[in-house]
Amino acid sequence: MAKKVLKLNFKNEKGKTKTITIANPKEGLDKAVVQDSMSKIAGAKAFIKDEVALYESVDSAKYYTTQSDNIFDTDAE
Repeated sequence: MAKKVLKLNFKNEKGKTKTITIANPKEGLDKAVVQDSMSKIAGAKAFIKDEVALYESVDSAKYYTTQSDNIFDTDAE
């Protein structure tokens, strides 16, 4: 079964990449919408750990699709 996620990548105050992963995202989001939403997250300065803003600036956003194929499932037997 294939699963899709949207990964929003930010830089923290120290330049390290921090990611927010969204499961089952709306498909077909365009750059302007995603970038605007990410800018709002960064601008809110709501996520701070050890006095470092975790999502200081917008870096990138990407859809990822993963595929898993069950070999067995003990709950289904």
